[in-house]
Amino acid sequence: MSAKVSEIISQAFIDLGVSVVTNVPGLGGSQVYNDFNAMTSKQYPLSFHEEVAFTIAHSAAICGKRSAFLGKSQGIAKAMNSLTDALYTDITAGFVSIIFDDKTGKSSDNIMEIEPLLKGSGIPYRITKPELVYEDIISAYPESERTFLPYALIIDAASIDDTYEFDRRTNLTRNFIYKRDIYHHVVHPFLSDYQYKVFAAKIFDGDRSVIKKPDLPKIPDNLPDKYIESAAKYIPFFEIFKSVKRDITTGDTSISSSFAFPPYDAIDIVTYIGGSIPLAIGAFMAGNRNVWALTGDFGFLSAGQLGLMEAVNRQLPIKIVIFNNKSAAATGGQKIDKKLLLRILAGYDQFVTHITSPSDPFEIESVLIEVNNSDGLKIIVVNY
Repeated sequence: MSAKVSEIISQAFIDLGVSVVTNVPGLGGSQVYNDFNAMTSKQYPLSFHEEVAFTIAHSAAICGKRSAFLGKSQGIAKAMNSLTDALYTDITAGFVSIIFDDKTGKSSDNIMEIEPLLKGSGIPYRITKPELVYEDIISAYPESERTFLPYALIIDAASIDDTYEFDRRTNLTRNFIYKRDIYHHVVHPFLSDYQYKVFAAKIFDGDRSVIKKPDLPKIPDNLPDKYIESAAKYIPFFEIFKSVKRDITTGDTSISSSFAFPPYDAIDIVTYIGGSIPLAIGAFMAGNRNVWALTGDFGFLSAGQLGLMEAVNRQLPIKIVIFNNKSAAATGGQKIDKKLLLRILAGYDQFVTHITSPSDPFEIESVLIEVNNSDGLKIIVVNY
């Protein structure tokens, strides 16, 4: 059959059962996104920042749904913070980024060489041609699933409206089951050496089964001395939170995410700092309905607010907790203006509930029960 390149890419997604696709408007990606929406009779909203869009798709793949990110070379550069951490996780279902290379720069702010960036990151990738793009997408998903890694395809953006012949294939869909796996879904300094060795084994087709897993730390006993004081403030919250019924809980690379470890086991997926909200969006889009995102005030201000805007735009009823300790506790305790978080949250006041006595188990439990029973977006600010 004959179709435009944008339609061929969309058809490949449909034939593979790709259910989560994200896009920040740009040459190539926009045309595919529009065609995918039209061909599936959906109205998926656009994203505003590539780091968020990439993370949503990555999280959905962890949670068992084939996913895709559509963006230009310049866009994947903006997503690199998330991409590099994604390489240290295992995905459950395939995740492929289609990168549209604007070789002339006429629809971009510059001409960018994308290959050196991808090569330096370590993500597996391939340069595809318009006449081969259907088959290359079809083969990219099993490769992503074989290696448990994200995969990228680069295509010339100028070809997006050109027409080519292709042969559709059938019986390509698969079902995947998510299982919590702290060693491969939580990017954390305690696991960094192990996760690096696993990543190297994936890239070089090594035997990852011979890599010894480290013992999981016990929290707070095994935390470095410099973090114990900060973590101790969170204990009353997590003593209650660990018993709250949830489907998926996401976190940031921060002290609070140490509570992913025993005896709390309260967080399931962690990548970059500020990434918990986009991760929660992806988990929700993968079919989980009771999803929580935990972040510190620094993480939220640095990147998390981008995810919050996306959650509001998508009208998703996720639950967000912001630990407002007025400092960057994980990086040395640098102080944060206490008014800054409140200024950012002023536009979301209708969603905000405060915990004013973070050592009071009765207040913590009362707020958590109220928020967990809500059917809309909720933000809890825990004020230390």
